[in-house]
Amino acid sequence: MIKLIFFLGIIFIVGFFSALFLFADDISNKLTDSLNRNLDVDWGTAHPKFKKKNLIFDVLDMSLNWDDLKINFPNTQTSHMRNLLSELNMNDCKSKISIILKLRIFIKCKKILIQYSKNKWIKKGDMKISRTFFFERRIFDDLYDKQGSINVRLDTEKLIINNKNLGYYSVENSFIDEKNLEILINDEEVIFTKKEEGLIIKTLGTDYFFLNQIFFNNVINRYDIGV
Repeated sequence: MIKLIFFLGIIFIVGFFSALFLFADDISNKLTDSLNRNLDVDWGTAHPKFKKKNLIFDVLDMSLNWDDLKINFPNTQTSHMRNLLSELNMNDCKSKISIILKLRIFIKCKKILIQYSKNKWIKKGDMKISRTFFFERRIFDDLYDKQGSINVRLDTEKLIINNKNLGYYSVENSFIDEKNLEILINDEEVIFTKKEEGLIIKTLGTDYFFLNQIFFNNVINRYDIGV
């Protein structure tokens, strides 16, 4: 019985990969068309807008490549943290997907451009508390639900933030648990910790705190903490 199950398993694997090779081009074209159509959908003013050029998926190579991918984020003129970013532009990128042991995504780009809004901070000891944007826990929860078991590594030859070229950067993320996200930026550890009061970003030099909306509305109206 065990030999029969093993034999059937071998047949299934051989059949699956044979079909994959035979229909690889057709599958790749359909996945590419589907992904491009989804990015073209206009979900309204409250959602990001995508512009892309030569975005192609290759099922045999397990890769997704594009010449340009531009994301314009909505700006609803509120203090929500989603308004922190205004534009993300990724040029000449190649991404590879690995499913060995766990799902890993490797992305390499020639240039990444990020535009973000400036923040104002309240200083409290070694911590800076944002008085411009508040954090919503649902953002972290959604990210964990969608990416909790995925490891992503991003390399770029040029990282340009608000028109300042910072040169080569390597960024890798992984979830430690449901409340902590670790990001390695050029091998320097940054920890994002979700708390009831908001989100703490711990760096080697300074900790940054984005309060949730209730605490945010209370804190920014206090003048005894000092800016």
